[in-house]
Amino acid sequence: MKPTKKVILYYKASAEGITILGAKGRASQLHIPETIDGKPVVALGAFAFAIETEQPMAEEESLGEISFCLETEERTAPPPQEEGDALVRIVLPDTICHIGASAFFGCSALRAILLPEGLEEIAPNTFSGCSHLEALTLPEKIKKIGCYAFYDCHTIKTLAIPKKVHTIERYAFYNCRSLTKMNIPKNAEHLETGLFLNCDSLYEIHFGQCKHISDLIAVLNHELLLSIDFPDARVKLLIPDFQYEYIEDTPARMFHQINYGTGHLFRQCIRNADIDFRRYDELFYLTRREDAAVLVLLLAVYRLSYPYRLPIERRETYLSYVREHLLFAVDYYIQHADLEVLRLFAQWGLFTAEVLPKMIDLAQKKGKTEILSFLMDYQHKNAVQTKKKNFDL
Repeated sequence: MKPTKKVILYYKASAEGITILGAKGRASQLHIPETIDGKPVVALGAFAFAIETEQPMAEEESLGEISFCLETEERTAPPPQEEGDALVRIVLPDTICHIGASAFFGCSALRAILLPEGLEEIAPNTFSGCSHLEALTLPEKIKKIGCYAFYDCHTIKTLAIPKKVHTIERYAFYNCRSLTKMNIPKNAEHLETGLFLNCDSLYEIHFGQCKHISDLIAVLNHELLLSIDFPDARVKLLIPDFQYEYIEDTPARMFHQINYGTGHLFRQCIRNADIDFRRYDELFYLTRREDAAVLVLLLAVYRLSYPYRLPIERRETYLSYVREHLLFAVDYYIQHADLEVLRLFAQWGLFTAEVLPKMIDLAQKKGKTEILSFLMDYQHKNAVQTKKKNFDL
């Protein structure tokens, strides 16, 4: 049996139902009931579970022994540290349709929360300071994400934004330093500044339409994989990283930004309402000279796999690069167990009788049985076709 900690929930009643105004005492696990005094719990007030300084983590998680107290005064700021254990998990009933601003502000030990299905907004600062929040699924009815909603959520790695979201306010994901993957839905027309500021690990971003892209990635100078939906196609573009420093021009009393790497040039091809594909493809010669071999390979393969507005001559340039570095490319995709790309290599006519045995040997050594089976089957079929052609002649 887990130990229990006493938690008092303060609430107010209205014609719509019960609003939780705040709590006194802390427990590792809390399960908010669906009803209080026979009325449904429909809302959490502002700062309802917020705290100025969270309790330290308990060695053994405790369960909240909840009692209730009728109250009318809502919180306007997080309370100082309270007795009990740090809040780690909380379950909210589906009767709740509104969560007030800063409801979980400062809950630095909170790891998981089950949000109600009827929720339509993540209010400002809702999870601000929840630095250990790991698992979070946003309900499909969410339409708006408020400013600083996930500020300092250091451990969130992925967050799927629902399709109905039309507004994401300023600095919503500021300091989400472990965030690796994010999507901006097609309906998100109102996007404010600084959404991805200090999102140092953010690599893959999917845009439901070609809008706001340049503004959103302006704060990210590391390598990026952009997936963009156009009305008639989807593209994936790899954007290299770059570094910069400011050099002082003393006589002019000015500072000049000096860029290192190709990333700043590729970023100039990304606009808020369109992509300069011609310029992007022209820069391939530069990335071949300046960037790491894996990055160049991935850039070429993504462009070939999603050939939106790709001229024939540029396609041949990318194909020639992959052909010249075929064993390196095959080794990379075998290591990453990416059979889909290897199938594309076959469709593009890159496999030859001279290289196939080496590829089969690589797959065998790495123990990739599915890829090995595909390569051996390809070799067998092509050998049969060659014999048949020779016989007919």
